[in-house]
Amino acid sequence: MTKGRLEAFSDGIIAIIITITILLIDLPQGNEWPDLLAIMPLVICYLISFILVGTHWVNHHHLLQVAGEVNGKILWANLLYLFVLSFIPVTTGWVGKSCFSMIPVRVYIIVNMASAVGYVLLEQAIIHSSDNDLIRMAVEESRKEFWTFFVEALALAASFIPEVHYAACPLLVVAVLPWIIPDLRMKRVFDEIQRQKQSEEDDSKM
Repeated sequence: MTKGRLEAFSDGIIAIIITITILLIDLPQGNEWPDLLAIMPLVICYLISFILVGTHWVNHHHLLQVAGEVNGKILWANLLYLFVLSFIPVTTGWVGKSCFSMIPVRVYIIVNMASAVGYVLLEQAIIHSSDNDLIRMAVEESRKEFWTFFVEALALAASFIPEVHYAACPLLVVAVLPWIIPDLRMKRVFDEIQRQKQSEEDDSKM
């Protein structure tokens, strides 16, 4: 499978995840403000999920830019990542329709933590498959992953505390804040790889 085909497949799955999530929001049952307020918990949860999934998509795109050839290890790591991510519509609907009850919130956080783990595994698969020191250095120098897991762990702990668990889901947005701006490490690596390829092509022509 080519890298372009893998990207297209992943983009399609992520687009479906977002589409299914928005379809979970029912129309208001009446024409008054209280009817609109009744669906607001699900709307808020959808907003949080949209930010999280959108951030995953942006960084997944940048990560694949530095991948060389796609092998079986990368394919399976990518499938595992998408598999976990595909549970977000289910947990989003559960949290929203339960009005942020403790157990749905807890499961929602666990699914998002598993998605972060899936992303890191995909990173490692690309590193070991490409055998490129530039990629390895870019990932190893990062503190973003540590920040994300630390804040997500705080969110999970908060989900066990009555009256505080409502803040657990918004904490997930804080966890991905460093990732909202596309991962510039990967862009630098991609630019450097392109320069090296261009230099090799120029040398071969001489």
